[in-house]
Amino acid sequence: MFRLISRILNLSGKYKNRIKSAFIFAFVESILSKMPIFIAFTVLIRFYEKRNTPQTFLYVGIGLVLVVLLQAVVHFLSDKLQSAAGFMIFADKRMELGNHLRKLPMGYFTAGNLGKINSVLSSDMAFIEEVSMSTIANMMSYVLSTLVLTVFMFVLDYRIGLIAVCVTLVATLLANSMNKMSLSEAVIRQEQSEKLTDAVLSFAEGISVIKSYNLLGENSKSLTDNFISSKDTSIKFENKITPWTTGLNIIYGIGITFILAVALYLNYQGALGLPYMLGLILFVFDLFSPLKTLYGEATRLTVMNAALDRIEEVLNEA
Repeated sequence: MFRLISRILNLSGKYKNRIKSAFIFAFVESILSKMPIFIAFTVLIRFYEKRNTPQTFLYVGIGLVLVVLLQAVVHFLSDKLQSAAGFMIFADKRMELGNHLRKLPMGYFTAGNLGKINSVLSSDMAFIEEVSMSTIANMMSYVLSTLVLTVFMFVLDYRIGLIAVCVTLVATLLANSMNKMSLSEAVIRQEQSEKLTDAVLSFAEGISVIKSYNLLGENSKSLTDNFISSKDTSIKFENKITPWTTGLNIIYGIGITFILAVALYLNYQGALGLPYMLGLILFVFDLFSPLKTLYGEATRLTVMNAALDRIEEVLNEA
């Protein structure tokens, strides 16, 4: 996954710093999103110690408002930096592709490559700039958030921290296998997208001849078959991904169950105070949510990788 993120960073060229800056803002946003839980945790501790006052809740209210406002600002900056960078990168790539196509011989265009070119322009580039680029920084923030939350588990108790680490490692191993499968399926998905684009173009270009010679049924069947094939390919892609994501969710659920069980045991033994156990209960259900979201969106990167391969293939045509 990091290799795929590194690939888009290498592609970004002069816009790389914008994406790196978006990483920082996305990470700050992720931390801010957990602040309400942390504030609730501090209130619980003060409540347990009977130190809450009306002034405490005033400060809590002000703090929550500031957190929400700051989160809105950093979210805006993160989206602005990474999404804008995506459009800028592929505006340049389209210009580069246009200049490259001018130098290719006419035989390249008559050899059935128009579908590939149109698919690259209308599908591959559009997918990366509109979908993938909007999540790159967020995915890095999920990684950092997972590290921060795991460290917090160690602060509470090293045994709870070890469980969190074990669950994270198992989930990572499973996700790596999922990504390998997804990479191969993404190539098939994008190739079918190219075939569909080619079929639509062929049908549109020959519509006058088709109508003149009453060939609509035969040619429309070819187009319909491509639509059906695209649908089947997309469904097959999702069907292959779903068992993996289900397995990941089961692992997260088992991890949360173990952490809660250990926390209750430690509390019973007096090794973990009641306020900290309650704080853990607040945190634990969000503990693996960054990891869950990260690997849930990882399939976008695999499709992006296949799309980049196709873009580079056209750009490398001599």
